Amino acid sequence: MFDFIFDLDRHRNKRQYSKEKIKDLVLLLETEIKKIEVNPEKSIINVLHKNGEHIIVYLTIFDQEEKLSPFFIELKVIHKKGIVLNRIRLSATYNSEDKIEIGDIEVFGENEGRSYGTILLQSLINFAIENSVYTISGWISNTDKEHFDKLDYFYKKNGFDVIWGNTSNIVNKAADIVWTSS
Repeated sequence: MFDFIFDLDRHRNKRQYSKEKIKDLVLLLETEIKKIEVNPEKSIINVLHKNGEHIIVYLTIFDQEEKLSPFFIELKVIHKKGIVLNRIRLSATYNSEDKIEIGDIEVFGENEGRSYGTILLQSLINFAIENSVYTISGWISNTDKEHFDKLDYFYKKNGFDVIWGNTSNIVNKAADIVWTSS
């Protein structure tokens, strides 16, 4: 009866590619960079070449006039099979001039284990340093219970302190994560 839920989950976890035939990865990379550059809400942070893929790391800020607003760091992954269509991004918000709070890191299914989360988090840290942000914080949800060991390792590997236990009144919080500039 609820098979559609499992189909949705399988679909979300399967790596999806654009349907166009890829003849020239470098030309496609240049085309995708130009598409991002003409969008006033987006700016390119970095372009990486890793494991046979071209990865465009870019920032999306919806309200350019308001510094204390939500933003995304996103990846556009170009593979010989096509452009990866799955959303790969980190959402965050400025809490103050010198503090950013991570909302979520979205890397699912077949996109896991490809260093995309590390690329997103390191890009956020570099963005923070360049913009005189001294603290990045967030929290790990109890819904990720099955992955606590991976999440603990992931955040610590990327320079965050992980403080287990919920000392706030956020119902589903299992741990705080905090990065501070040196």
